[in-house]
Amino acid sequence: MSETLKDNHYDNRAPVSQKGHVVPNPADTSAIGGTVSVTIDGNEIKVPIGTTILKAAESLGIRIPTLCNHPDLCVAGICRVCVVEVEGQRTLQASCAYPITAPIKVHTHTRKVRMARRYIIDLLLSNHYGECYSCVRNNNCELQALAKEYGVDFFRFGHPEKPMYPVDRSSYSVHRDMNKCVLCRRCVRTCIDLQEVGVLEAINRGSKTKIATFMDKPLSEVICINCGQCINRCPTGALRANDPTDEVWKDIDNPKKHVVIQTAPA
Repeated sequence: MSETLKDNHYDNRAPVSQKGHVVPNPADTSAIGGTVSVTIDGNEIKVPIGTTILKAAESLGIRIPTLCNHPDLCVAGICRVCVVEVEGQRTLQASCAYPITAPIKVHTHTRKVRMARRYIIDLLLSNHYGECYSCVRNNNCELQALAKEYGVDFFRFGHPEKPMYPVDRSSYSVHRDMNKCVLCRRCVRTCIDLQEVGVLEAINRGSKTKIATFMDKPLSEVICINCGQCINRCPTGALRANDPTDEVWKDIDNPKKHVVIQTAPA
């Protein structure tokens, strides 16, 4: 979470359920108890108390893969791709949401961690409809990059053969395909926490969970302001900008129309 977001963490209009429950860093890290020691993959470092394992690893130059985490957004801990092994803990912990409040030893790439991440990615792909080569985010997709990194070469838990949701093309600016959604809720947090609009939210529970608008209406029928900020933070091709290229070429090729091209001021 950025410093600006930390300062405004309890001042925004987001509901309590959408706010990350973070341990605030001490104002004076030189005070007694202001810092805590953590050892990550054999590298020891002192960090301000309340720092997450993910942030501590970043300060050491150790990369931990994430999917739901984003520097602009509050802590979520949803995707579990960033799980690590903490000595003394029975289960793996989400590094993006684990505040360091006591000395701990962390392992980021043990066999247990690697296998857990691989299974998590396999499970995400089991609900992910579409072909990568025909997707607008091909070679620029975070899920695709993770699948390649962890050696996914077959669909361990199956793969949808037909779309589960209709594609929403009603918006002037946003093309919304929930068949490619991984439920990271980046769009939800962006719309609520940053833009303070609140068009999107996760509805239902368990395997029936999906990201939807009010009463599951098309984007054109809700209060979407067409800002496109959700597109900027979506890790897959679930949200993308409308592409009017075909319409533009159609008008250019029309001999009955005189086409004038003007660059946008932005």
